[in-house]
Amino acid sequence: MTIEIEVTPEQRQRIELLAQQLGFETSVDYVRSLIESDAKAHGQDLVLNDDDDPIEGFREGWRDAMTGNTYPVSTLWDM
Repeated sequence: MTIEIEVTPEQRQRIELLAQQLGFETSVDYVRSLIESDAKAHGQDLVLNDDDDPIEGFREGWRDAMTGNTYPVSTLWDM
């Protein structure tokens, strides 16, 4: 399935630049990540990227660390 979002060329360029600055390879990866993060924030488990790419896993972990989306080590065994 394909979802289309209408944006101006200028908006697309800004989205692509932001995606690059945040470490995403493509703006599509960035949008998928935004959707997954929003779903998670609303208590839903949604995975749009099925491939277990270790580099993307590292990037996601790094983004979480940089944005403070972390848990104290002491709570790791409580989960």
